[in-house]
Amino acid sequence: MFKKVIACLLVIFMLCSSSVSISAKEFHSRYNKGEMVYLTFDDGPNQYTPKLLDVLKRYDVKATFFILGKKIKGNEAILQRIVDEGHTIGLHSMTHDKKTFYRSPQTAVNEMKQVQQLIFDITGVKSTTIRVPYGSVPHMTKAHRQAMEKAGFDMWDWNVDTLDWKYKKNQKAMRYQTIKQVRAHRAYYQASIVLMHDHATSPESLSYMLRHLTREKFLFLTTDQAKEPYHFYNKWYGTSH
Repeated sequence: MFKKVIACLLVIFMLCSSSVSISAKEFHSRYNKGEMVYLTFDDGPNQYTPKLLDVLKRYDVKATFFILGKKIKGNEAILQRIVDEGHTIGLHSMTHDKKTFYRSPQTAVNEMKQVQQLIFDITGVKSTTIRVPYGSVPHMTKAHRQAMEKAGFDMWDWNVDTLDWKYKKNQKAMRYQTIKQVRAHRAYYQASIVLMHDHATSPESLSYMLRHLTREKFLFLTTDQAKEPYHFYNKWYGTSH
């Protein structure tokens, strides 16, 4: 009798383990659904980043931080905290200078490799996820894109622009139009990739948006949970399936 009980328990355990594995696989394959939101922050780390991390931790939400190389010195502990708390690290160039970065395909690649190495030296994380300054259109020519791809980088843009830099003194308007855009994407069965900046989206605004979006059952993902990157040359289109 005892052996039969043990055998039954083993079968149940195996079934449960199998279902968890399948669920994880299905989750990764469903990276572009209307209820999915990818929160991304550019231009950090800086003095504003810790308070954003506090809010994300409170809501148990993970985000992607695109790191600016020139902002790393003096903010190494913040960079390490981003990694320690389970967020995804991306690269956002060294200089954020349009003329310097886009001078040639190789200058663009070199800047990404430089910030990649700085991050690796501090955190041990070697990120290949990038977001180029000011977005990929129109500056990332075909030659630039090919050079980045050859160097092993995955480029990300966005489809929800908070315009937080523009609404820095009108955060209420920023929150409203951001949530409106995310809801619109859900109506078209399309995931939202939200662009924010460490220095422009206030902790209060982030908390407000997370409070409303979590109530509406949105799911939050990081870029490394997607099967392919979203950028202006490779847009995702909604599907109800």
